[in-house]
Amino acid sequence: MSALKTLAKISDRLLDETSEQRDLQRALDDFVALCSSITGITPDASFDAWAGDAILPDGVAINPRAAAHCVTDYRRSVVFIRGVHAAILSARARFADTPIEILYAGCGPFATLLLPLMAKFKAGQLSIHLLDIHQQSLDSVDRLLRALDLTAHEVSSVQADACTYRHAGSLHLIIAETMQKSLEQEPQFALTANLAPQLHPQGIFIPQLIEVELCLAHLEQEQANYRNSPGITRDGQPSLGQRHPLATVMTLSPQQAIRLLRASSQDPGGEKPCLHLATVEIPAVADIESFDALLFTRIQVFSGYRLHDYEAEITLPLLCHELSPLQAGAAYHVSYEFGSYPRFCFTPAREPGALGAGEGH
Repeated sequence: MSALKTLAKISDRLLDETSEQRDLQRALDDFVALCSSITGITPDASFDAWAGDAILPDGVAINPRAAAHCVTDYRRSVVFIRGVHAAILSARARFADTPIEILYAGCGPFATLLLPLMAKFKAGQLSIHLLDIHQQSLDSVDRLLRALDLTAHEVSSVQADACTYRHAGSLHLIIAETMQKSLEQEPQFALTANLAPQLHPQGIFIPQLIEVELCLAHLEQEQANYRNSPGITRDGQPSLGQRHPLATVMTLSPQQAIRLLRASSQDPGGEKPCLHLATVEIPAVADIESFDALLFTRIQVFSGYRLHDYEAEITLPLLCHELSPLQAGAAYHVSYEFGSYPRFCFTPAREPGALGAGEGH
């Protein structure tokens, strides 16, 4: 079987909504094996501190082998690939008389969210622009396109920082998935704010929406419940135990990213620019000391393609150490700090008992 036919078979399995989880995992493993055999790049979790990563002004761009390893976050890969496919079909309906201009920012060495789909479209239907800070990743994708006989497609590549990149012309579809859980470390916020204004007014940005919520929950209990029985409630969220939502601290859409970045520029100085988001109060909950303060990330890739709690590495909860030990009545300012390691920060706004219950909101 030719490499292109192998890729087409992988694509069919990934897009088949009836495929079982083990078949989807096998398809992604086959995709990695195919890409690695052609490029010589093998996935590596790369947990050695900053090994080969690019430390950029707005976040960390993980190295090509670590980017390749993201394919094995199976649910994440499947949902994004299906979302991108649906978005391309939607864009073709909106822009019927012209090739779809696609920018894939942070494409990595395998262009995972787009490469499996290219055989589904005829030459001339897509105009693809690949963007990555690592030249090795761009060279890798070029080898894949040639080996898979996909060079009839119009594909260009540029080595650049997606947080400062300026595209010549308007884009119909932007794919920009450079995420860690709770928007920490990687530059998802900054690149969204930079690229969103370059999107056609009827264009599509992927992911469409990212929400980060602060909750009180029992982390170990939730993790154990999910491992033992990953049940899903009617609203699509895992049924994992008692939670006390405190606030949705960020809702990041392309439009919101632009607005929020403008708001941050008005903040007074400091060592690092930051965005002030909310003030939260720890409620009077029984056995409050047994709870953990956690950030949960939920993602709408496109339309109904979503990632919920615990479904991917990027939707695992993040423990907020600054709020420990939890004390009822304590209040905290929530901010998002920009810079080479973006993250959510919590600073005390009020000590417990400083105001009466319900005051200070």
